[in-house]
Formats: sequence, C-alpha cells, structure tokens
Amino acid sequence: MNMALFGRTDTSPAATLSNSQRAKGCVAYDPLALEPTYGYDPSLAPGIVFTVAFFLSLTAHTVQTIRSRKWWYSAFALGALGMWYIVLGLNKADRLTQGEAIGWAGRAGAHHCPYSKTLFSLQISILIISPCFFSAGIYYILGQLINQHGRRYSPVSSRTYLYTFITFDVLSIIIQAIGGGMASSAGGKSPPGNTKPGTHVMMSGIIIQLVSMSIFGILWLIFLWRARAEPYSRTLVLATTFSAFCIIVRNFYRAIELSQGWKGYLITHEVYFAVLDGALMTLAVGVFNIFFPARYLSGEPETEKVSFGSPEQLSQEGLEPKAT
Repeated sequence: MNMALFGRTDTSPAATLSNSQRAKGCVAYDPLALEPTYGYDPSLAPGIVFTVAFFLSLTAHTVQTIRSRKWWYSAFALGALGMWYIVLGLNKADRLTQGEAIGWAGRAGAHHCPYSKTLFSLQISILIISPCFFSAGIYYILGQLINQHGRRYSPVSSRTYLYTFITFDVLSIIIQAIGGGMASSAGGKSPPGNTKPGTHVMMSGIIIQLVSMSIFGILWLIFLWRARAEPYSRTLVLATTFSAFCIIVRNFYRAIELSQGWKGYLITHEVYFAVLDGALMTLAVGVFNIFFPARYLSGEPETEKVSFGSPEQLSQEGLEPKAT
C-alpha cells in the first residue's frame, strides 16, 4: 500500500522519536516505543471491512432516499457517511497528512499512523457521534406510525415526540463534540494534559443518547401494545426493534468504555470496538437498506401485513378471551 496516501512524514523507528514527533507525524508502529493512544496497533482488516460496509450502506441509502423522495430517511445516509467519510486536506500546524481519514477509513489509516493524535481524535469523535443520525431515523419511523394509525395509541403526539427526541439527539452530538475536542486538545499536548474532564463530558453525551434511546424503546412498546389490533408490517416492526436494540447495546458499551478512561480494558482491546461498535452499527443501519422504511409506510402493497393481538391472531394462538 502506498504510504504517501497517509502522509507518512518520518520513516525513523518510533522508539527514536519524542512523543511530540510521533504524535504530529505519520510514524509506523514500533513495539519498542510506548503504546499508541489506542493501546494497540490498529488492525488494517477491520478498518477496510467496515469502511467498505458503510460505503455500500451510504450509497444504497442515498439511492433509496432519492428514489422514494422521503428525505427524512437521509438521516441513515448521513450516519453512514460519518462512519465512512474521508476528508482530504493538510493540517499545516502539525504538518500531518495530505489524505486524512475519519471514521472507519480513519481506523484503516491508523494502522499505518498509529501515533497520530489528530487522526485518533478525528476518527474516535466521528465514530461516537455518527450513530445519533441512526437514532433520528428510527425516531421518525415511530412518528410516522403514530400519524398513520392514530394519536390515540401514543402517550404523546408524533410532533411532540419527534421534536423532543431530535432535540436530545442534537444535544448529545454537541456535548460529545465538545468533550471530544477537550480530550483531544489535552491529549495532544506535550507532555499530555488531563483528559478526564473531556472524557467525562463525552460520556455524559453518550448517556443522554442512551437514555433517549431507552425511553424510545419504552414508548415504542407502549405504542405497539395499544395499537395491537391495527394491521402492521411485521417486517418494519422487527427491523426497527432490531436496529434500536443494536444502538442501545452499543451505547451501553461506549458508556462503560469511556468510564474506564483512555487506558481502560475495553478501549485498549480492539476486538470489543470492532464487535460492539463496528459490527452493531453496520447491522443497525444495514437492516434499513434491506427493509427500507418508506416501502412500508408509503401505503404500497405489503405481503406480510399482520395484526398484533387481533382477534384472528389470538384465536389461532388459542388466546382468544372467553365471552362474558
């Protein structure tokens, strides 16, 4: 692979360079030097796999959104974009890269530049924030179901519900971005400063997102129970439930990871990050490529319509209540 793509600025062994030189340049991993900020040398394979996966999801969601003209579902494309996006530029202050990657493309680049503080800060901030867009798309689905089947089935109106949750989503993004900036700024100093304040701010943003998605799960179940006699698409309900579950599990992992600090067990073991973030977020957004929500909410024919809790279904299951 051409290292010029990642702006390798120094071919000297990392052990012979100062912390500042390693952090500001693109230096190859050296087992004789101090461990990179990741706590390990990031593997190339997961970076490539998830870069390709999110690029394919981004492309598919963009096409699906344009064809359906349901623009709100571009939230899924924006989330996939953040998980994949590559930025070309030159960091003049650090004289860093001509091709700097964010998201999982950044993880792939970090395999070649594991000591780069700027690359680390950019990719970890984007990967933490991007799933908020997936949450926004899911919130919209419930709002559409409320509009389609009636306000009487929901504790709050679709408008109040959507505005409230999107507000929390935006608040979570802002807080995480501020925390990420604080932590990266402190960690980029020589010698490194105290990253705990920024880490705690980032964790509070993750917790807001986690609480928001958990409350969504409760409202989602309340709506489905109250409207159980209404005909629903089993496919859409299961896809949305699955995606929300993946996001909630991922947020739990991220909150615990950050609570352990930058040298904690979870953050310094790549397998947890690949499985509990990369894989779960691939599934969370990819399920809507296969079962695009507009298909089930646009009134088009659906072959898998069922009635959750309808008299017919209860009768088939032997659960029909006795007449009084």
